[in-house]
Amino acid sequence: MELREPPKKPETNATLLRTVVLLQGLGLLGLVIVALLVWQPPHRGTHPETNRDRELASKLKAAGALDEAAVLYESYLGDADESREARAHVAYSLGNTYLELGQYEKALRWYYTAEALGADDLKQTLGERIVMVLERMGRTQAARAALNERTQVAPDTPQRAASDKVLAKLGEHAIYASDLQQRLDDLPPELKERFAGADKREEFLKKTLADELIWQKAQKLGYDKDPVVRRRLEALYKELVVGAFVERELVDKIELHDTDLKAYFEANRARFETPTEKGSKPRTFDQAKQQVANEYRMQRIQDAYRELITRELSSAPITLYPENLKSTP
Repeated sequence: MELREPPKKPETNATLLRTVVLLQGLGLLGLVIVALLVWQPPHRGTHPETNRDRELASKLKAAGALDEAAVLYESYLGDADESREARAHVAYSLGNTYLELGQYEKALRWYYTAEALGADDLKQTLGERIVMVLERMGRTQAARAALNERTQVAPDTPQRAASDKVLAKLGEHAIYASDLQQRLDDLPPELKERFAGADKREEFLKKTLADELIWQKAQKLGYDKDPVVRRRLEALYKELVVGAFVERELVDKIELHDTDLKAYFEANRARFETPTEKGSKPRTFDQAKQQVANEYRMQRIQDAYRELITRELSSAPITLYPENLKSTP
């Protein structure tokens, strides 16, 4: 009997099919990789037409064509592919445009958009604009909440005596008796006299609350940022600082001695006589001492102030143009 090697088993159709599919898959993957390396999507943010929209919107806004500027700003934001910070600045400009148009809902939308996109240099300004728009929309509670969130700081808690009672509350802010007294002490003499007496304290407390409410509303509407207000505030601030300087550096350092007062009295004796129907009646130093002290003190202050001004003017790099001053209306 002849022995033969058993015949090999032919490959099945399923095996052949898997091989073909694998080879096709590898080929398709290669084509995809090549295509990705060759083709890149266009960068929309650098498209000339998109940049022209932003430039044109800025020009239209500067020219006062706010409606047209708003349309182009929105178009730009829809097409541009810039950084979040750049888009936040454009959204802020769009909010300002709608604010000038009096369209507060749209302004608020774009301010919130700018806030969500994030721009550290706009954070404070955006908060102020959001508060202002909410107040313009009549949403006073929302504006107050936004203002409190924007200005919230860790308050210094003063040490108060047990007898220092709360006189009123404005929201969560308490006004104590010591606070009211401090406000009274800071008043000019003529106003302080008006509110003197226990029966006037309630009137002053109500005025204090009213002033605080109006102050908050004015803040929400942006009056604290008004250029005229800021200029006047700076002038008043300088005046207060100068006043404090004069009081502490000049007035408080003046000492009055009886020897100087008596010399001043003798040199100006006629100024301290008491008027009578027949003319005047001389007074002794002791009788006129308080008046003498007041006048002498005032003279010393004026002399010290003039000396200070002369010294500062002589040492400062100042050039005067009197001919220009005369021609100024």
